[in-house]
Amino acid sequence: MSGLEEIIEKIIKDAINKANSTSEEASTKASEIIEVANNDARIYIEKNMQESYSERDDIIKRKISAANLETRKMILKTKQELISQAFEEAVIEIKSNPSKYKVLIAKMIEKAEDGDKIVISKEDKDFISDTFVQEVLAKKKIKASVSDTYGDFSGGIIMKGKYADKNMSLEVELAGIRDEKEPEIVNLLFG
Repeated sequence: MSGLEEIIEKIIKDAINKANSTSEEASTKASEIIEVANNDARIYIEKNMQESYSERDDIIKRKISAANLETRKMILKTKQELISQAFEEAVIEIKSNPSKYKVLIAKMIEKAEDGDKIVISKEDKDFISDTFVQEVLAKKKIKASVSDTYGDFSGGIIMKGKYADKNMSLEVELAGIRDEKEPEIVNLLFG
């Protein structure tokens, strides 16, 4: 081999060694980068999973709270419906004993004042006569009259006065009792 060939061969060997060395360094460097990237990805996934679990738990808590609130609303609505039904049945019960109901109506009529017009319920027109009202008024010496029209309420009376009306319909009377006694009723029914 001539000197030139030896030099060329040495240059080629050095280039191959350098290429191999660079390749190994690149491979090592690439492995290090990949390892760091994998480690970063693992940390990122763990962190996001923790955040995801935390977020999921918050969502579940909110859903449970909303469901509990909706349940309480439904229970309250049912309780209110039951109480309303009880008061509707109270109207029927009050009117179920005609003699006691007439006494109640008479006591209402006795609260009339001179000049009042007494309105009778459409439902009571066959039961509470003009004559009955006039007899009660005469006993108390009240100068009032019976209205020509009937009221659209379930029972009781309405007195139309010069300055103010007195609504003594069963609905209004029972609503007043309901407002006053509802907490007590709720406690008795649902204690």
